[in-house]
Amino acid sequence: MVQIAEMVARIADGAMLADDTGIVRMWNKAAERLLGFRTDEVVGRPCQDVLCGRTLDGGELCSPTCEIGKRLAEGTGVRNYDMQTRAKSGRVVWINISSIPVPTRKAGRFMKLHLFRDISRQRKVLQLAEDLHGMLLATGQVASMPAPARPASQASAKLPVGRGTSLLTKREQDVLRLMAAGHTTQEIADALCISSVTVRNHIQHMFEKLGAHSRLQALALAFPPDPSPAQR
Repeated sequence: MVQIAEMVARIADGAMLADDTGIVRMWNKAAERLLGFRTDEVVGRPCQDVLCGRTLDGGELCSPTCEIGKRLAEGTGVRNYDMQTRAKSGRVVWINISSIPVPTRKAGRFMKLHLFRDISRQRKVLQLAEDLHGMLLATGQVASMPAPARPASQASAKLPVGRGTSLLTKREQDVLRLMAAGHTTQEIADALCISSVTVRNHIQHMFEKLGAHSRLQALALAFPPDPSPAQR
């Protein structure tokens, strides 16, 4: 435990170590600088009460039944993910989190190490870009991307050809079709009988494969507008 404490203290990113029940056991100085909470204000509290994480679209992410926490407690790693939280001052902070299971001396028991970094500036830039794109669409200064048709009833229906879509798995294509039809993360989860966390992981994987930074950009790449007659 002493070695883990020394490791957490040296990490440059914000770091929070929670036990297998979700109670925070360690909180480093970088986390204190980022979110403003002192160690004595955090240690001993449930991790979901500290971060109160929400998804990029405002849905609840941190909860007592957190799917990420469950997987970490079982020793399974998860891909990094973005979420919004609040600093002690009340300021909204966007963070990217890498979550790692840490073995304990008890066989089959794992603690949860969350490493997080501030991405608020990047998120603001992306939001401004999306807002600008929306304004240009509204004023007719850029060509409107046609709204994709609702997903076919057959799960095997093919996606329109787009850059990088051949790299997507079948399940990622299913998620993309539902996302294109305007469904929320929870609606996609319900339709595919998977958790909302799994949906968000699929979306993150799609972003990486398509080279996209937002849902709008991913859809633009996956559903390109038909070329005009002059371009054919």
